[in-house]
Amino acid sequence: MSFPVVATSFGVSQSGSQAGEKKGGYVHYEVEPGFTIRMRHDIDPTTDPKKLKRIISNRVAAQKSRWKKVQYLDALVKRSMELQGQVSMLRSELAIASEHKRRLENEQRQLKEYISARLQRCIENDGVIKEGKAEIERLKNNLATLSNLA
Repeated sequence: MSFPVVATSFGVSQSGSQAGEKKGGYVHYEVEPGFTIRMRHDIDPTTDPKKLKRIISNRVAAQKSRWKKVQYLDALVKRSMELQGQVSMLRSELAIASEHKRRLENEQRQLKEYISARLQRCIENDGVIKEGKAEIERLKNNLATLSNLA
């Protein structure tokens, strides 16, 4: 894999001077678009080109790895925020559902009481009806006895 190595100019540091960057003895090289590495300014000119290529390749791979790590962490933070929002939304839905359940249970209890009361009245009315039928039978028997005597 061949990397076109292009030395870029020293950037201006945050303090406004370039002295800090030159002081360390580093030169910035743009190896690929968007990937700039820094190399020592005092590289031995007799360094083997294969070794230099390997050094550059390793630095590019390390920079890509760091970039991917940052992207991965950003994605994790974003996903975490999304999940926290989802948890918040689900908690509010749970609170609403719990309140709805409580109201339905209350309504169910009231309906059971109402049904129980109605059933009790039906049982009482059934007893009254049986008593009424027994009274009718007794009166029929009395009427029949009176009819036989007359």
